[in-house]
Amino acid sequence: MGVRSAVSHPSRREVHGRLASAFLLALAAGTAAAQDLPSRKAGLWEITMQVTNSPSQTMRQCIDEKTDQQMQRFGQGLSQQQCTKNTMQRDGDRYVSESECKLGPTVASSRSVFGGDFDKAYRGEVDTRYVPPMGGISQSKMTMSAKWAGACPAGWKPGDMEMPGMGRVNVNEMMSSMPGKPPRK
Repeated sequence: MGVRSAVSHPSRREVHGRLASAFLLALAAGTAAAQDLPSRKAGLWEITMQVTNSPSQTMRQCIDEKTDQQMQRFGQGLSQQQCTKNTMQRDGDRYVSESECKLGPTVASSRSVFGGDFDKAYRGEVDTRYVPPMGGISQSKMTMSAKWAGACPAGWKPGDMEMPGMGRVNVNEMMSSMPGKPPRK
């Protein structure tokens, strides 16, 4: 007879909340000064993210100009609420950002570099150190590659995002229902 472990599995709602938080914090780390970043072309974007010691994941996201601007403002609002340092500067065709943000008892210090034309493709790297370590992790690196894939599929609306094993969620709805969300502009 086998031994069963008492592993607690998060509910779908908890997973969506964690997904939204992780995605929006990654967005905040890369968009400290959102008004300086170009907007992405409207349509379907395929975004592959690779985080240290984790398998890569590709998500699909349908955006329009309003959704892209709203996500950038939301990321900027999160960074203003949680970060003591938040700078971004343009370096040729790259955007370099540095931030220092409080995540519970942990301070996350990040350096992000994003580049591309944001019309067809872009790529970014976010290097982060956590003091004290968060969940046993003292540093991480996230690499993000995104490419425009064409028009959004039939039945999709701006803000729809799909990740393997998660189904489709709408980031606009998640942002509007998150507690402590920054005010809309």
